Amino acid sequence: MKVIPRQRSIACRRFMVLAVGCLWHASLYAQAPAPDDPTVTVAVSPTESPPNGAVTISGLGFPPPNGHVTVTVAPPGGAPTTLSAVADSTGKYSVSFAKTQGTGTYQVSVRIGAKDAPARTSFLIKTYLIDIDEDVADNKALLDESNPVVKAVKQKIDDIPDSPAKTQLEEKLTELQDESQKLDAQSQQIATVFQPFKDLVAQHPDQAPVLQPVFDHLNALDQETKKERATVAAELAGSAAKGAQCDQIDHATEALKAVPDMMKVLVKPLDFLQAFAIDIAGNRVQSAVSDANRPAAATAAKAAKLAGKMLPGAAGSAEGAEGALESAKESATENAIDLGSESATAEGIVERIPESVRASTQYKFLVSEMKSYLPKIAGGAKGPQGVFEKVTTLAADAIGYANNSVFEKYCQKFEGPFTATMTAHFYSKPLGDGRRVEWWGYTTAIKGHLILRYPKVAEGKAVTLNGQLEGGATKFTYHENIWDAGLYGKMLPGASVWKHDVPPFATDDGSGGFEKSLLSPTSFFIPVTGQLDDGKITLSIQDARTDFNKDYTIAHTVFMVVANRTLGIPIFGHFTLPYVGAQFILSHVVKGDYAVAQAEESMSITRVDSKDYPGSGNDAVYTINLKACNPGCP
Repeated sequence: MKVIPRQRSIACRRFMVLAVGCLWHASLYAQAPAPDDPTVTVAVSPTESPPNGAVTISGLGFPPPNGHVTVTVAPPGGAPTTLSAVADSTGKYSVSFAKTQGTGTYQVSVRIGAKDAPARTSFLIKTYLIDIDEDVADNKALLDESNPVVKAVKQKIDDIPDSPAKTQLEEKLTELQDESQKLDAQSQQIATVFQPFKDLVAQHPDQAPVLQPVFDHLNALDQETKKERATVAAELAGSAAKGAQCDQIDHATEALKAVPDMMKVLVKPLDFLQAFAIDIAGNRVQSAVSDANRPAAATAAKAAKLAGKMLPGAAGSAEGAEGALESAKESATENAIDLGSESATAEGIVERIPESVRASTQYKFLVSEMKSYLPKIAGGAKGPQGVFEKVTTLAADAIGYANNSVFEKYCQKFEGPFTATMTAHFYSKPLGDGRRVEWWGYTTAIKGHLILRYPKVAEGKAVTLNGQLEGGATKFTYHENIWDAGLYGKMLPGASVWKHDVPPFATDDGSGGFEKSLLSPTSFFIPVTGQLDDGKITLSIQDARTDFNKDYTIAHTVFMVVANRTLGIPIFGHFTLPYVGAQFILSHVVKGDYAVAQAEESMSITRVDSKDYPGSGNDAVYTINLKACNPGCP
């Protein structure tokens, strides 16, 4: 019979209500999906782009055989564009969209069937020609973060007992703090490097097409600056709490590592603008450095040395500009100096300028202007690069000394690797035939390091230990069986079901570290306390400082059903199920007592174990393989 649209709608709604009810009865720990859940996921990268830039729209979806994922992009104030994407065997789809001439917010909706609820997101197209001031402000804000970092480190070191090692470290930190205070003054120099590019476009708008890629790359570097600021703020917040003496030293060392990271981010726009000015002024300076001998990345020190050779003294004059250009060529030729990734990026932008543009009057004017601006740009970059290099050197020296001298003076630690797994099974209530169906199950594999610190000189018989478990997930698996005849199946006799189960992707290598735990959605950093007494260590796991991102570590199931009860209409559905975090897993297998094995010059603890924790309607098996040594395991 012919099914009118209203009947189709009723059939779809009725099926979804039945489906949700079935899931609700079978579910143990996961909330059933809502009837209007989208049957696809969607993400856009990048979320911001300049005009005429391409974005990638991707996600997870499972259309029926020979079907497609429909992607609709609506520009601000314009007609929408519809694209068709084909999902691969894992359910992943991806499509590129480049019709981004207009600025503003572009709305994206993705769906499989015409009746399905769409997944929605958006991206922004904007010009970055007016964002120079914002870039400078963000760089200045990152410069300002260095002093609080060094100050926080000094406060931690103040808490340890006096000794020659402490005195020397304090001297190194004082020198670093004095040099870091010069960073504030560099913001004006950074503005000096940026200003010619701002003035050029403001006074000569016809230069915008040539310079647009420059501003686009500066925006990308600015996003990196903002990310580094957020990381530094999180590190400071995470290490602000007072701890045991040995924790203080280790945490101080970790926090101090943020300083060279900041300098590396800050030097990039200076290197880039300087290199672009040189290449334009020299009409595509190639130098004698072959691509084969040019590494992908440069150190701040080498960039600073190059900057120092750029200005032979006649800054501000035309002769000074030509001299700077020739000096840069000569330096690169004679010393085969590494111009670095930012220089390579600048050179690539210049190389991609079409010959038709190079022949234009506007381009020739740009070359002339860059020659006159070059001394100002190079001179403005020289000061900050020198300070950044020195701050980096001093911070690296203090980090090495804190690790190799101060910690060894006061503290010892057990340190070593571990791997752990959890395999979880979830069962339905007994069905009519007595069966209990495993309708959902998953595994999580993690690896990392255990660190336990304690003072060399401790009062009393028992010694208190403090440390952490740090690392990340290395694998997730997932399966479900809601279509068993006793669950969904009994509501859909004779139904044809097509589905796909997708676990989250493990993004971490398990190397650990607090910074990694901030950046990776599958990393963790879990404090541990313990006691060393009478040849054994007793451990207790604390609340996680960071753990798996709950919005990321979820499993997806997408399905299509055709049955008599759906009136022969394909019905699509999508639901997600959660994973527990690393703290939950490790709390089942790491806690408790460990016998300390003594060797001639070392101590170690080991645990290789498997535990089964059956429950009402579920079961979980945990494994652990851990070894930590003092000194560290080979």
